[in-house]
Amino acid sequence: MKKIFAITFLLILMSGAVVFGEDLTGVDLLLKMDEMMKTEQKYMEEEMILYTSSGSERHRKVKVWNKSTDGDNMLLKFVEPASVEGTGFLMIEDDMWLYLPALGKVKRIAGSAKQGSFMGSDLSYEDMEALGSSGFSEDYKAELLKKEKIENRDTYLLNLSPVDGELSYSKLEVWIDSKMFLPLQIFYYNENGEKIKELKTFNYKMIDGRWTSMKMQMKNLQKESMTVLKVNEISFGKEIEDKIFSTRFLEMGN
Repeated sequence: MKKIFAITFLLILMSGAVVFGEDLTGVDLLLKMDEMMKTEQKYMEEEMILYTSSGSERHRKVKVWNKSTDGDNMLLKFVEPASVEGTGFLMIEDDMWLYLPALGKVKRIAGSAKQGSFMGSDLSYEDMEALGSSGFSEDYKAELLKKEKIENRDTYLLNLSPVDGELSYSKLEVWIDSKMFLPLQIFYYNENGEKIKELKTFNYKMIDGRWTSMKMQMKNLQKESMTVLKVNEISFGKEIEDKIFSTRFLEMGN
């Protein structure tokens, strides 16, 4: 009987039905997720699709440069359609700037404005910073709530609470894949404890030795709108010069 129990227990462990991954804390998991999402340098070409509550949609194409060898830097430029072509967004650590060709000048984004919508999308400037460059571990405390399956994937569910009161959200719920350490979904809550946004990721590929989500969607549950980002091209090995992370380059053409 003891042998049968031992063999059964071993099979359960090997299958991952009860236990998976290492004995990790919420802090460990959040750091692993940030590490997987952040890179020393990354270049992407993406399609941004904005869906309204009425079902209409707008398509945009953007180029994105990231570099974190000396701080977290990101440059994003719209290349299509003509109505937004040349519009750019620059982030150097905690500082952000927006360039609108119609105005012909660079506008600095104040701290209070970071909670606003990024170019009419369902992502805020704060979301762009966390998802595109800086990650979450510096601004949130993490608690591991449980392990559970999401669409046949083993995940860790974390509760994230803000370190200070300057952030838009009172808490986040994050489901992290136990093998890829990418977020499968994130729920965002306001100060009243209401869920106001849902982020989901899809189409995972191994690129240059790291797992990458090729599609993500952010739903605004209050406005009943949605923004989808699809990666058309991505490279982690392309050399990116430091000089492009400047307001001068932000004003230049694509």
